[in-house]
Amino acid sequence: MHAPAAAPTGAAPPGFRAEPRAWTAEWIWSDRPALAPPGPDNPFGRHDPGRFDHRVLFRTVFRVAGPVRGARLFITADSRYTAYLNGVEVGDGPVRHGPGTLYYSVHDLAGALVEGENVLAVAARFYGHPTPWWEPTPPTFTQGGGSLVAEVEVDGSVAAASGPHWRVREGDAWERCRPMGLLNSQIPEAFDARLLDPGWTGAGFDDTGWAPATVQAAHAVTGPRGRTRPGGHPYGVLLPHPLPPPAVTRHAPVGPPLWYALPPGADPDVHTALAADAAVLEDGTPAGPDRPGGRALAVFDLGRIVSGRTRLTLDGPAGRTVTGALVEAVTPVALGSAAPFRVRTRNGRTRFTASDPSGGRYLVLSVDGPDVEVAVAVREALRPRPAGAGFECSDPFLEHLFAVALRTVDLTAQDAYLDCPTRESRAWVGDAVVHQAVDLATSPDWSLAVWNPRLLARARPDGMLPMVVAGDFARDGVPPIPDWALHWIRSVHLLYRYTGDREAVAELLGTAEGVLRWFARHARPDGLLHDVPGWVLIDWSPVQVAGCSAALNALWGRALADFAEMAAWSGDPGRALWARDAHARLAEGFEAFWDEERGAYRDTLGPAGPGRGVSEHTAAAAVCARLVPPRRRDRVRDLLLDRDAMFTRSPLADHGVDERGAYDGTPVHLREAPDWDTEARVVGAQPFFRYVVHDALAELGAADALVDLYRDWAVLLESGPSALRECWEGGSFAHGWSATPARDLVVHTLGVSPAEPGYASVRVAPRPGRLEKIAGRVPTPHGFVEVAVENGRARVDSPVPVEFSHPSGRVDRFPAGERTITLHHAFPRGDQP
Repeated sequence: MHAPAAAPTGAAPPGFRAEPRAWTAEWIWSDRPALAPPGPDNPFGRHDPGRFDHRVLFRTVFRVAGPVRGARLFITADSRYTAYLNGVEVGDGPVRHGPGTLYYSVHDLAGALVEGENVLAVAARFYGHPTPWWEPTPPTFTQGGGSLVAEVEVDGSVAAASGPHWRVREGDAWERCRPMGLLNSQIPEAFDARLLDPGWTGAGFDDTGWAPATVQAAHAVTGPRGRTRPGGHPYGVLLPHPLPPPAVTRHAPVGPPLWYALPPGADPDVHTALAADAAVLEDGTPAGPDRPGGRALAVFDLGRIVSGRTRLTLDGPAGRTVTGALVEAVTPVALGSAAPFRVRTRNGRTRFTASDPSGGRYLVLSVDGPDVEVAVAVREALRPRPAGAGFECSDPFLEHLFAVALRTVDLTAQDAYLDCPTRESRAWVGDAVVHQAVDLATSPDWSLAVWNPRLLARARPDGMLPMVVAGDFARDGVPPIPDWALHWIRSVHLLYRYTGDREAVAELLGTAEGVLRWFARHARPDGLLHDVPGWVLIDWSPVQVAGCSAALNALWGRALADFAEMAAWSGDPGRALWARDAHARLAEGFEAFWDEERGAYRDTLGPAGPGRGVSEHTAAAAVCARLVPPRRRDRVRDLLLDRDAMFTRSPLADHGVDERGAYDGTPVHLREAPDWDTEARVVGAQPFFRYVVHDALAELGAADALVDLYRDWAVLLESGPSALRECWEGGSFAHGWSATPARDLVVHTLGVSPAEPGYASVRVAPRPGRLEKIAGRVPTPHGFVEVAVENGRARVDSPVPVEFSHPSGRVDRFPAGERTITLHHAFPRGDQP
């Protein structure tokens, strides 16, 4: 019988409402929050631009009598914190969040707690400037410019709680730094170890010179004094961190560093020093593993892309400067897009851990002088991937691709999915549909897959989603990527299909409807969207989108169909009818894109009729949107399978760490008029949009062909063997949206997906193609579904009823349990009886 397994674990669903925690702790900070006094133009106060990147250190002492069964720290801060108990780091946070909200974390203290006196220390940081993972909360008279709340619970009783008795000191050992630029808005870190006693986090440290903490009272209608405990304005009720604790791994270099000699003298500015020194990477000759005298540049190879907080151990005299960054490639361009750090040493041993995580394979350090010994590591803290699920087959390449794809998603699964840890670290609204789909198909832990759609559901006043949430690009004035919001609706649909959580779907349907109605305002009497504003991206390929875009209309059609299905399932026939009517009008109007002679849908429609471009984006999205009449399905399938006709061209090969150097702000010309033979060539999809292409081919009965299409990913494995790159032609070295083969090997090749919402029953439709055997264990809320296919027979072991789809089209249904099925193969096309 089927192997028992726990249901997918992790976050409460989006509709979840936890009981507010009854906090004993009060909000505290130093007496200098980053708030400017109110005035005629800002009656409720504003951020003080002079107090950006503000750090504050906290300490308190509490006693524990006798052995304890358990101890936990409840804590959050605006913007960031790192907590220590008796000198041992116990956690950092908070989770990525939007403005006006905060989530508290719970850290286990059992390993660091001692009988008697204990010291809790916290290093807190208020960014001030928006970063890729933080937006400022609109401030009040008293809060929004730096806040901390924390309490220790021992055996269920509060042993320590933040308040005026805590000791506080300004973090003047850190220089206040500004973001490096628009795209690279991470804030550098400059730390002078001479200005901070390294024992400040432990017992025996004298903090009598520190000031008492300042308690912050929430602004109240009756005056500036209000509640001092969580629950008031501007953060509201604090809910628990929705994700599991990370799994921590230490990565050390795989060998000795490569050294380069540097000229004397150093640029004191952390923004420019490393980039200037890195010129030696192009013009200098490496000295090899033997360190040269004087100033030198060291390149440490970690062996693969990692993501975490850099740690240095430096031994030498006081006042030496070490500047560095973790980068994905050893080029001046890569260093120019990384967030650097600078450390000034104290006498003897200096330990430094970067405040914020970053990603890369190489740690590049500029070392001021030969008398500083350097040891490096990266503390990687990624979400855990529990054992149990898996995929295997007779093709070692596909097994390797599956593993690398999972690693890529894990690298980009910080808090709730981001684009890449090596450059931007932003939570783009559309990217995450691939990350989420991979997790739902391959991981027993669905916490991020459940949490992500809720995090992203932060609509603008007009109903559209911003291009990024919980980060700098979510600000007013940054245009949206309209089609990315449609991918988000697909993400909500995946949540509906896999979890079957009615409360979750009901909460998100309102946001989804707002997005769809935003598009509906741009629909004309022909039922089509015309001249949609914003950045219509579709993909990093030259898909034509001017005027009336077929690909955008098709994505809107798929979202309308998804929404209608979810609304009907949720018992909302009115919303479902509205979406179906809009879809019907769209389907009628979409016929204008079809070119019978070309045998394809054209990409655009203008006053003079259809444009010239043809893309697999339009063809695939039209299939997924149910816009292709049965009489055309064979021709569309033939177009998608004609791989010799496909070509791609990405602007990302022209900036970043690739061919032409750093992006200088010049607009990227992605939508040039076709200079290719549009009657013979088809614009092919980049890795991201291939999830739509693969869905379309499966819908068209060509899922067997995917086994060969996965081999397109060989070029990504060649240029980045430890993580998947952003585009076929370049881009970042760890981009989660390229990981769709991990989903597709399970969903389309092994053929396991929900037949009913919440896996009330499972659809099993194996399509092994040329593979001699395939097998896998797929997580569901009811346990694992196990499938193995070899020699024309399939063994299925399922905890729920099975709908088994044969290649011939025949469907068998049988109850939960184990069964062996003989596959009924399809006849060659044209030979069906």
